[in-house]
Amino acid sequence: MGIATGMKMYNAQLSPYATRCRMAIYAKDLDVEFLDMPDPDLEQEFHRIAPMGKVPVLIDGDVIVPESETICEYLEDKGLGRPLRPTDAASIARMRLFGRIGDLYVMEPMGELFGQINPAGRDPKLVARELGELQKAMGWLEAYLTGDDHAVGSSLTLADCELVPVLFFFDQIGPMFGSVNPLQQFPKAGAYYKGIAKEPAAAKVLAELDIALRRMMAG
Repeated sequence: MGIATGMKMYNAQLSPYATRCRMAIYAKDLDVEFLDMPDPDLEQEFHRIAPMGKVPVLIDGDVIVPESETICEYLEDKGLGRPLRPTDAASIARMRLFGRIGDLYVMEPMGELFGQINPAGRDPKLVARELGELQKAMGWLEAYLTGDDHAVGSSLTLADCELVPVLFFFDQIGPMFGSVNPLQQFPKAGAYYKGIAKEPAAAKVLAELDIALRRMMAG
């Protein structure tokens, strides 16, 4: 049993944003109830408390916290479990930079490409454009990574919770669009991804993502 919190989180196993929060929760060893979406029995209440209609959403008593980055910061501010935020300003800035690059520049084109997985309904121009944007964004990520096992310093931080699902999807989506080993051209990102997977919380969410993706592809 983890640390009792009384919290609940609307979750989707294949969402990189919900995965980011789950990884932080696992790393902190928090006992949080996951409400897996979509679920017809939960839809009405979910849309009542979440006008954006997006997972994840964290419920902490009367406090409702949407958006993955905000949820992770909220858990830090509550002082729950193992700290995942560095203490010096430079490291905090670096941690937040990885969050911005992941959310704004890598996940945006990747989200578009996710909708183009089925070759039958593919828009070649859209795919070419978004693949170009994705390569550019990954180049920026590569420029800031060191190739070490952790994105910031020598221990797990919220930067790792952000990057693990991002790199999982980059690694998985590449072959669907003809890139057999997409991380090969980004050696620092590849080395980091291999190293961070040794962290128990990272290994757990990577296994969850793999199962959820296989289930989606089989369905």
